[in-house]
Amino acid sequence: MAKKKKSTVENLKSSEMEQLEPCKLKLTITVGPERVREGLAFAYNRNKQYFNIPGFRKGKAPRKIIEQMYGREVFYDDALNYILPDAYEEALDKHEIEPVHRPDIDPGDVSETEGVVFTAIVFVRPEAEVGEYTGLAYPKTNTEATEADIKDALKAEQEKNSRQVSVNRAAAMGDVVTINFEGFIDGEAFSGGKGEDYDLTLGSGQFIPGFEEQIAGASVGDDLKVNVKFPDDYHATEFAGKDAVFEVEVLDVKANELPEINDEFAEDVSEFDTLAEFRDDLAKRIKENKEASLTNMKRAHLLKKLIGVSTVDIPEAMYLGRLDDMFRDFAHSIQMRGMDIENYMRFTQTSEEFLKASWRKQAETDVQGMLALEAVAKKESLVVDDEAFETRVKDATGREGDELAKIIADMHPARRKELERSLLCEKALDFITEKAVESEDEEFDPETTDMDETDAESSEGGMF
Repeated sequence: MAKKKKSTVENLKSSEMEQLEPCKLKLTITVGPERVREGLAFAYNRNKQYFNIPGFRKGKAPRKIIEQMYGREVFYDDALNYILPDAYEEALDKHEIEPVHRPDIDPGDVSETEGVVFTAIVFVRPEAEVGEYTGLAYPKTNTEATEADIKDALKAEQEKNSRQVSVNRAAAMGDVVTINFEGFIDGEAFSGGKGEDYDLTLGSGQFIPGFEEQIAGASVGDDLKVNVKFPDDYHATEFAGKDAVFEVEVLDVKANELPEINDEFAEDVSEFDTLAEFRDDLAKRIKENKEASLTNMKRAHLLKKLIGVSTVDIPEAMYLGRLDDMFRDFAHSIQMRGMDIENYMRFTQTSEEFLKASWRKQAETDVQGMLALEAVAKKESLVVDDEAFETRVKDATGREGDELAKIIADMHPARRKELERSLLCEKALDFITEKAVESEDEEFDPETTDMDETDAESSEGGMF
């Protein structure tokens, strides 16, 4: 396949900008005939090997002969894909436009003598208006470890160190049952509905609602018919809302055997010799986790309060752009775990659309919060200095010295602006947090009230 070479021909002949709506622009971009001819030559060289023309060896037929047989438009799509991105980027630079999503492009007619005129509908960032943002209230919270907290932590440690033993009784919720199963819809077995020697924890919610409850009460050797209905919103649409029957054979029932909580237990699971010492250490860690969690909860709470005193008309394209970013970041995280996103979605029976729909609420909060924080940063004249920027890139890449300097120098301007904006939003949120006040009349949002060990990391997947 031919590679795209850097053009020596002018990409952009002219461009005009028209304001359609407050955040919606129309660019009319003209590309000269020389650039069009270069694009057509690129498209020909890229694709000529795929044409079998009588009288010519494969890949050797002249362009005019191919165009006579297949039409002059045969190379237009690839030529436009060669021409338009560079011309579009130049027009953005010329008019100092920062789009928030992919443009809607109408390519226009291609002419080797006249060039091509295409239009791009572009959505840009709105500016938020913010009300009073100093003195926002957050809930007063006690971070000391309670006796209930310590008991819960001991119970979790006890369960973590339990062992499963087979029991000679009927299965109960919480037990692990080993089963063979096969599912049928309208008397026909369906794909993905069969399993052998499958360990199922009753009450875990792994199976369709109602399945696990019908296994409870069964004993080893029992053969069951389990009747369920797939939820109407089931991710595999071919099964959604349908009745199914599973034939189930119970092979084993296991229950957790818990160790006794005493000095010996403490010595086995920790570095301490006595239960009292272990309890003191648990109390210390619980307090630290609560404090870390409270920091994130407080910032999330104040951000929502800030959104509440902000007004901004946000184009749908900006939410779609944020969802694209979230999907890209998620795909990268999946790849870092050794699986590509396509295989992940196939394995989990999800889709890009399903994932984005599940992230929609978070995307809205991210965009609204970012615009509100940008408005605060503007009002307070906050800036991101070079040292803060370098520190963030250093933390992200693990590079220093000349390597770090090269990474920063080679960074795409759009990526640099994105990173600077993220740092600026963090700085604005720091400012709001410093000016906030503790109040006994405030309550955290129910979604952020669980202060457990994972909450301290909950903000890492956010926008800032």
